[in-house]
Amino acid sequence: MELTSEFRHRIEDSIHEIITTIPTLKQEYPKLKNDWKFEHDLDFIYGSIIGQILGSSFTAFKMIHNREASSEEILMIGEIIESYFPIIRDEIIHNDTKQNT
Repeated sequence: MELTSEFRHRIEDSIHEIITTIPTLKQEYPKLKNDWKFEHDLDFIYGSIIGQILGSSFTAFKMIHNREASSEEILMIGEIIESYFPIIRDEIIHNDTKQNT
């Protein structure tokens, strides 16, 4: 079974939309540092972004297909998301560099 091109496009649009929120997340999460007890801002933001993408992707799948994703489909969704890991990391680091200059 393959993921439909419509679904792949929806995931990729969602990923791009979530990536655009990185500057806002970077401004807000340090305010929560004491409450959340995290030590590494970049790791926390990275994990938050990936969590949002995963949640959005699985919600979209359920809305489109009216069922939960199978194990095979979960792996395929994960591969799409994983292909964006370098872009997400670069955007977090790039945005960090812009804020510090």
